[in-house]
Amino acid sequence: MSSPPRVYEPASATDSGWRRSAIFITLMLTALASAIAVVSLAMTQLTERGTAQRLLAVAVDSLLEIDQFVSHAWPALEFAAADGEPIPLSGFPIGLQLDPAGIDDGPEAVSDDIAAATASLIYDGGFDVLADAPQAFRLVSRGAAFDGTFGRMTRGGHSIATIALIVSGSLTLLLVLAAAAQVRGLARFGAPAVAIGMGAAIVLLAATLLQSSFEGRAGETTDPFPADLWWIAADAIAILSRNAAIVGVAAAVVAGSALVGRALLRVVEPGIDARS
Repeated sequence: MSSPPRVYEPASATDSGWRRSAIFITLMLTALASAIAVVSLAMTQLTERGTAQRLLAVAVDSLLEIDQFVSHAWPALEFAAADGEPIPLSGFPIGLQLDPAGIDDGPEAVSDDIAAATASLIYDGGFDVLADAPQAFRLVSRGAAFDGTFGRMTRGGHSIATIALIVSGSLTLLLVLAAAAQVRGLARFGAPAVAIGMGAAIVLLAATLLQSSFEGRAGETTDPFPADLWWIAADAIAILSRNAAIVGVAAAVVAGSALVGRALLRVVEPGIDARS
């Protein structure tokens, strides 16, 4: 005896509503995860040795007033260079030695070399390498401001940023796959791309506002040390803005391509159906 044919009932309005809610939540989570991934990528770039040491060198130069130190010690440095032996920096808070050949390049180049060497030590050992520097702690907020911002741009900070990038990037990928599984047609590409672009746009907007604020504070501050920190922060935020803009443009291209493809299919499909 044959079984009666199955009757498929259309999805109810409640099921459709739940489906839309699930898609919306997935896309919002995708936008959030992609925003975190963009920020994590920027942090990874900022804490990479080359970039971190460059920014640290500028901050350290202002924090320890290396230009003034070299200016005061210059006669003694020139005298010591005549021996041709490495020159210990007497009175400097960190035990460094200068190449006597570098003295020929002048005080400015020597200051840059000292700042670069100090930045390298901070990157490897953290802010503790300045523990004996009276200049760094002349004002409590001075050392704290450095340690709480650029003093964290170390090798350990790079490891943390890399882990955050891996986690947020993996989460974004999984959410993109989840969103693609819930929609049909070319929206499988367009919908996740829109969510990623939304996350990148939010980061870009926030970064642009922060950069403008930092530049404004740098211009208004009379104390050179905070002003230098604000300018460095503005330069660092520029990397975040660039990353967000690149991700946003790429997402817009994918979403736009999906929309164009969908429109072309709507034009072509009626003609195919008519011929068939």
